[in-house]
Amino acid sequence: MKQVSYIFIAALAMMTVACSNDSIDVQVEAAKLNEATVNVSLGNFFSSYNFNDTKHDIQIADAFRVFSSENGDYIQVRTLFYNADNELVDSLVSYVTNTNAVIKSVKLADGTYTAISTLLFAYKENNKYYTLWTLKDKEKLTLASLNCKTRWSKWSIMSYDSKTFTVSGAQTISIAMNPKPVGALGYLFLQNFQFLNEYNTSSAADNGIRSICLYGQNVAKGFRLNPSATDRFIYYDDAGPDSWYFLSEKQVPSAFDKSWTYFKSNLYDYFYILAPQVHVVFGYVKNGESTFSGYGEATYNITSGQTYLAYWDYFQVGNPYFGIADNSHWHTYSSSVKGERTLLRRNDAK
Repeated sequence: MKQVSYIFIAALAMMTVACSNDSIDVQVEAAKLNEATVNVSLGNFFSSYNFNDTKHDIQIADAFRVFSSENGDYIQVRTLFYNADNELVDSLVSYVTNTNAVIKSVKLADGTYTAISTLLFAYKENNKYYTLWTLKDKEKLTLASLNCKTRWSKWSIMSYDSKTFTVSGAQTISIAMNPKPVGALGYLFLQNFQFLNEYNTSSAADNGIRSICLYGQNVAKGFRLNPSATDRFIYYDDAGPDSWYFLSEKQVPSAFDKSWTYFKSNLYDYFYILAPQVHVVFGYVKNGESTFSGYGEATYNITSGQTYLAYWDYFQVGNPYFGIADNSHWHTYSSSVKGERTLLRRNDAK
C-alpha cells in the first residue's frame, strides 16, 4: 500500500513539474512580444499647398479641405514595419475622412525596426480603395517604392516619414510619425489661347497650334521608401538631350471648329512635381507635328510642399512664367527661344 502511494506521489510530482514548465514556456513566449503604438499626424499632408489666385479667382487648396466620404474621397494612412534585415514584418493601413492623427498598435518581437509612414489621397469604388500611386516591392525595404500613376492631378500629392527604433523585454513604446510633403504641386494657367492669328475669319490663317504644354527632362516617376537610399527618386528613362516629357497634361480644346475666329478660354490644370530639381520649358505643338517649339526655358530647384505657377498668355507668347505661385509674377521673365524639341510620347510618362 505504501509502495502504491509513493508511485502516486511521484506521478503527481511529475505532473506538477510538467504544468510548471508549460507555464514558463508561455511566459517566455509572451516576453518576446513588444507593443509599439504609432501616432501618425496628418497635419502636414496638404496644409502648405495653398495659393489664392486673385487674378482668376481660383483658390488652389480648397478642394483638399472639403474632401469627404460622400464624394468617395479619403486619406490613406499607411505604416510599414521592417526588421534589421530590411524585411517587412507588419503593416497598418487606414482610410480616414479627416485630418486627425491616426493611432494604432502592433506586436513586435525583440529587435531593431524601421517604420515608414506615408499619406496619400484615396477614393472608393465598389467597396474598394484606390490611390494614384502604386506600392512596389514592399516586402524588402531596399527595393520598396511608391510610384505615381499620374502626375496630372492635384490628388497625386504624397507625404512621408520614417523612424528607426529598438524594442526588447515586453517593452511598450510610442512612436510619433509626422509625414511631410515630398514633391510640389504645379498649377498651370493658359490664357487667351487661339487658333487663328486674327479675329477676322476672312483674312486670318490657321496658326496650326493644337496644344500648349509645360515640358521637362529627367522627370521622376517614383520615390524610394528606404531612408538610407543614396538616390531617393526613380526617373523615366532619359532618351537624350532632345527628348522631353509632358510635365503638365496637354491642353487641347476638345471641340475645335475651323469656323472659330479664336479660342479665348482660360485653361487651367494641376500637375505633380516629385523631384527637387526640374528642367522646364513652355512649348506648343502644331497640327500633325512630332516636335514642339519651346521658349521660357529654365531649371528650378523645387521645394517640397510648395505650389508652383506655370502661366502662359497667347497674346504675350514670348513672356511666360514658371516659379513660386503668388500674385506678383504674371509676365515677369523674358523668353529664351531654343528651337524645336523632340517629343517623347510615352504611355508610362504620366
